[in-house]
Parts: sequence; C-alpha cells; structure tokens
Amino acid sequence: MYPMPNVLFSTTRQWNPGDEFILMGCLNALRAAGLDFNPVIFNRNPQIRRAKRFDPVALLQRRFGEGRRQAFLDNSFKDSMSLDWVDLVVFAGSPEWRGRRLEPLYEALARSGTPTAFLGLGTVKPFRFDREHFSEAETTVLKAARLIACRDALTTASLAPLPARQMICPALLAAPHERRRDAVQRIALIYGHPLAARHNNVAEGTHAFLVALYRALIERLGTRHEFEFVAHYVDELPLFERDFAGATIRYSYDARDYVELYDRYDLVVGHRVHGVGLSASLGVPGLCVGHDRRGETARGFGAGMIEVGEPVEGVVARVEQAIAEVGERSAALLERKARLRADYVEALRAAGIDRLG
Repeated sequence: MYPMPNVLFSTTRQWNPGDEFILMGCLNALRAAGLDFNPVIFNRNPQIRRAKRFDPVALLQRRFGEGRRQAFLDNSFKDSMSLDWVDLVVFAGSPEWRGRRLEPLYEALARSGTPTAFLGLGTVKPFRFDREHFSEAETTVLKAARLIACRDALTTASLAPLPARQMICPALLAAPHERRRDAVQRIALIYGHPLAARHNNVAEGTHAFLVALYRALIERLGTRHEFEFVAHYVDELPLFERDFAGATIRYSYDARDYVELYDRYDLVVGHRVHGVGLSASLGVPGLCVGHDRRGETARGFGAGMIEVGEPVEGVVARVEQAIAEVGERSAALLERKARLRADYVEALRAAGIDRLG
C-alpha cells in the first residue's frame, strides 16, 4: 500500500481537441518518467469557466462551496477546493497558461506552495515577465516552478530571467504507439471554416486558401491517392457540405479517438497545428498551413510549412515531394519522438517530479 499522488492539469475538455492532445502528451511524459498518479483537471473550457470580471456562477460557487447549492457542476477542480490533496499542478501547454480564467488556480497556488510544472507553453505575441503583464500570484508561482518548458523561442525569451527551457511541444508524445510510413495510400486534409465558434475557426482568407488547395490536390492526385477530411470541431460538420459535398469527413466528440483516426493516414495537410502534431506522434508526416504565429510549434513536429496565399501549384508540388519522401520523413519523426521522450524524462526527473507522494 502506498499513497497515490494526485496531479492537477490545467487544460480544456470538450473545447479544442488540440489542448487535449497536449494533455495526452504530458500524461505520457510523466508516466514515462515513472510517475503513477491520479489525473485531475482544472477545466478552462470557456463554456463552463468564464473569463469575465463578473461571473455569477463563480460567485455562487465561492459563496456556497461544496454544499447542496453548489453552482459549478463540472467533474473537475472547483474554485472552492483547497490544494491540500494535490501533489503537483501541471500547466499543459497552449497560449492560455495565465490570465483571468486561471486566476483562481494561481491564487490558490500562491497560498499553498504546491509544486508546479509548465509544459509546452506558447504565445502568439511578445510579452515581458514583469508586473505589467503578470499578476502577483502568477509571478510567485512561476518563480517557484520546478520546471518551465516552452515550445517556441519567443515564449522562452519572454520569460527571462526565469530558467525556462525550449522543448518541442509534448503533443509529439500524445500517441501511445507509432509506426513508420513507407508509402502514401491515404491523405488527411484538415478542414476549417470562418463560421465555426471563435477560436476554433479560421479567417475568410485562410478558408478560401484551404478550399482552393484541397480541390487542387484532389484534382491532381486523386487518382493515385485516397483523400479524406478531418474536422476537430462540431460546427465544421454542417458547413463542410457547402465546400465538398459528398466527400468523406471524419470527426469525434472524444479527443482520444483522434489517435485511431489519424493513424488511418500516411500524410496530413492542414491548419490545425496539433492535428499535425498528433499525426507526427503516430509517425505521419505533415504539412502545416501557417495561419497564425504558431508555426514554430509545427516545425517542432517536423512539419513542412505552407503560408496562406502561396501559389497553389507550388504547394501541390511540395505535397508531391512529401509523398516521394514519406519513408525518410516518417523515420525522422520516430527518432524525434524518441529523443523528445528521453528529454522530458530527464527534465522531469531532474526536477524531482518523479518522486511525488
């Protein structure tokens, strides 16, 4: 008999599958380091945890706590809880690792001194580690963190003078298995649309570029390779018919299903950085359409970068090159994943995170 450590992960559930792919990688990294634990989440899903100054649900939760009139019903960490029973808090990547939505967690951490690790941090714009950009609680927690790993150079530099280190996003460790691709039979095209929910959609120009590119790929390569589409967000399913009526599109409400889903393919093309990342974790090479500042994260997944507005014919030629080089690229991904797993295990053990409880 021994006490089982409880590890609290800051993530989203049922919002953006990419956040859950990062979480899956963090879970796998901790387990690879030898830690056995109960995973608990601090759910940042904006449907249940708002980022407003006045939030009636949060006010009711603080007022009535765990009593019969409890207001926060999600099966996740509640603002009224203490951290006495939590052994470690892991901030599992994404650009939202600070700010108003996370304020209750940072305040609780500043009071409790519970150990923390920040894995896969990213940002979409520069910042400074000062009182203008960080609250007192955030400053206290980050200074005491056992490990801070950033997925891009900008975040690493912006957190100076904290001892942050740059490491590939842990989503590369998300899949529990991988295999080398030696030929391309089936290609995944990741779909996006402007009318999907905010932060899960794409700009009009990006959508137009994706549609033009995908139609060109199907027209040019459709007799030699099978194409299917992948959606990450439910809004995209009814919208898809407007652009590609009769084509196959795959989706699941459960982020874990995407391991099996992306394992169907030998090459992936699309704008979802962490769709490309999960594919890379499986050994599937990718080309990522860069429509925001997260291109460096995709490069960490070994992906070729496509810029919105590039001549479509040139991009089609690059896809054909990726098809011709699939064996070499896939083998490189398997090596990259193995190195990253070893790097995370070393970093977690050096921080003492494998010795909780």
